[in-house]
Amino acid sequence: MKRIIISHETRQLFRSGAFRSLLVLIAGAIAFAAWSGQRSIDRQVEGANAAIAFEDSRRGRMRADTERYEAQVLAEGGEYQFASARHAPGAGPPQGTNAGAVGAETSKYLTMPATGLASFSIGQSDIQLNYVPVSMNPTMNITRNNELENPVNLMTGAFDIAFVVIFLLPIFVLAISYDLLSSEKERGTLAMILAHPISLRELMASKIIARAGVLLAGVLLLGLLALFAVGANLGSTDTWARFGLWMSATLVYTLFWFAMSVLVNVYGKNSAANGIALAGTWLALVVVVPTLVSLLATTIYPAPSRMELTTAAREAQTAAEKNYMARLDEYYYDHLEFVPEGDERAMDFLTVAMSNRNAIDKAVRPLYDEFQAQLNRQESLVQRFQFISPAIMMQLALNEISGTSADRYEHFLGQVYAFHEEWGEYFTVRFLQRYPLKPADYDQFPAFEYREEPFGTVLMRLLPSLLGMLVLLFGAILIPFLTLRRYQVATS
Repeated sequence: MKRIIISHETRQLFRSGAFRSLLVLIAGAIAFAAWSGQRSIDRQVEGANAAIAFEDSRRGRMRADTERYEAQVLAEGGEYQFASARHAPGAGPPQGTNAGAVGAETSKYLTMPATGLASFSIGQSDIQLNYVPVSMNPTMNITRNNELENPVNLMTGAFDIAFVVIFLLPIFVLAISYDLLSSEKERGTLAMILAHPISLRELMASKIIARAGVLLAGVLLLGLLALFAVGANLGSTDTWARFGLWMSATLVYTLFWFAMSVLVNVYGKNSAANGIALAGTWLALVVVVPTLVSLLATTIYPAPSRMELTTAAREAQTAAEKNYMARLDEYYYDHLEFVPEGDERAMDFLTVAMSNRNAIDKAVRPLYDEFQAQLNRQESLVQRFQFISPAIMMQLALNEISGTSADRYEHFLGQVYAFHEEWGEYFTVRFLQRYPLKPADYDQFPAFEYREEPFGTVLMRLLPSLLGMLVLLFGAILIPFLTLRRYQVATS
């Protein structure tokens, strides 16, 4: 009997013009979301490539200058010399021989590679770029161009597949399941159906299986097609492991909304009342609660504004310029083994500029660290409150699966800061030693290679969100099926 009902419900769904239109809308939304997400990733890749090419060309010109200078020295004889910072262009050795000029005036762009599913959930990658410049300038310059915001951005952002799944898919689910029993009851056919050898629970389960089976099959198939269309690294096991997790999370989240439809239907209200109740539930869980959690996080842990960072940097710069000799002494104190003899240190304005930057970095770093700490506290609070909203859990899960989570970005920044120290130390030592860079030295500059987190670490961060959604799903399933025995089959 259950097979007959499932087969009948499936045929009825496909005969419905509204349902066919719904499937077309889902397909169109996912197709557009895949294109939009990939376009956002492509823009970042193009921006990173352009920035890298620009900085490489600047260092390339410096290297070309040193090659011509080296050839000139070999041809004319003499000593290959270090170029002090100068005011008269064209005089003396080229600036490419000055490690301080190369390290401070050019940047090394570091990139965080996108995962195979990056376009599925843009997350914060549209406001926290995955490519950042590293030079001898202060640390805060690394993220100066990033728009730092609250760690959960559910209300705005790119139209990606995560947006379709979190916001639109529940609406589609509720549209085809808000009247599971109420429609039969209003037509007077429910009592006749139950006269056959089938229970109310079996009838409800059969209707849900038919609707969920068709909808989920369509969504997961469309997700697979989107992966082939816009996914990257399709030959990587990491990509397919992430896609498997994406399917699991989408399955659990979709079934939760079907369970909510069942929960509303078992109270015996009419179809209109069911629709209003489910619309209110969607509004509360997907829109209102995430907004309140976001406001709570930013209210309890307000981060210092970008203006405060800029003001602190300007004040530090003014103080450094007024007391440049003291800043210079402090700078050399950090590099005692490289202090030049005599008063040469005070005559080189590049050394003074570097000492000023060092003073600015020390003055601003505490405020910058507090900024990052506040963002981490906001993220931690959101993660603690995620269990009151399946939308928050799903957003965090999809960001983690797609590799666009705040934790992965922080992992990337940790490597960036370490490389910033390495890059600065490399050029600072050679600058203070007045070591003249030769063309071959350009091949020995520090290189950056992003080290991906172990997949087990990703799973451990993902586990709370998936388990939370599973708990909500089982709770939403258990309550209505226990309540069904009190359901009034016929209207009085």
